[in-house]
Amino acid sequence: MIFQQKFIAHLLGCLKDSEYLLFEHFAIHKSIPEIPFNILLRKKDHQNVIEAIKSFSEIGVMNISQDNAYTKVQITFVDETKVQLNLWEDLFENNIIFMNSDIVFAKRQRSKSEFYMPNIEHLFEFAVLYHFLSGQGLPIQYLNYFEDFHFFVRDGLLEFFNNKYSTNYSNLDDLSNFKPTAEESILNELKKFPNNQFFKKINMQWRNLFTPSP
Repeated sequence: MIFQQKFIAHLLGCLKDSEYLLFEHFAIHKSIPEIPFNILLRKKDHQNVIEAIKSFSEIGVMNISQDNAYTKVQITFVDETKVQLNLWEDLFENNIIFMNSDIVFAKRQRSKSEFYMPNIEHLFEFAVLYHFLSGQGLPIQYLNYFEDFHFFVRDGLLEFFNNKYSTNYSNLDDLSNFKPTAEESILNELKKFPNNQFFKKINMQWRNLFTPSP
């Protein structure tokens, strides 16, 4: 398979001179075409990375589009294998910042001198928030990854998330079922974050500026 055998090495080479991290690092050596690769990447590096990706000789079709907060890169290789890359500049969805990019970058880790990835808490937080704010439960590929951790770690991740977002998950399987009540609780907590309070204030000021006086 082109994707697994050749493209991954090419992709990591495209990223090596950039400040980045790869959320789905658990899929880097085990192809999972059903899920995209989410990559946090500084804005200044986006275009250079995209141009470098284009140079891969076995790309058949490559479509690039802007999808809310990230650049979506959809690739079909000549053997008809497909992959999607989501290149994030900031972590927000529906005008809500759900993670602070600078903090995530500051705590990134390097995997055996191969590539950069988030710490485990940030990976867990991103996985749940990204899917829930898109109206989805956590996909099985992520659940399988987290299930491999020691139960102390799994319980710690759930406790961390429940405390931060006022949810009450008792096990990982519960995360596979999207619940509007959980999304509402998460959104309520996110709106309290300083960055979202700031944007709320700016938006109100703009609305007031363009609202006609009575």
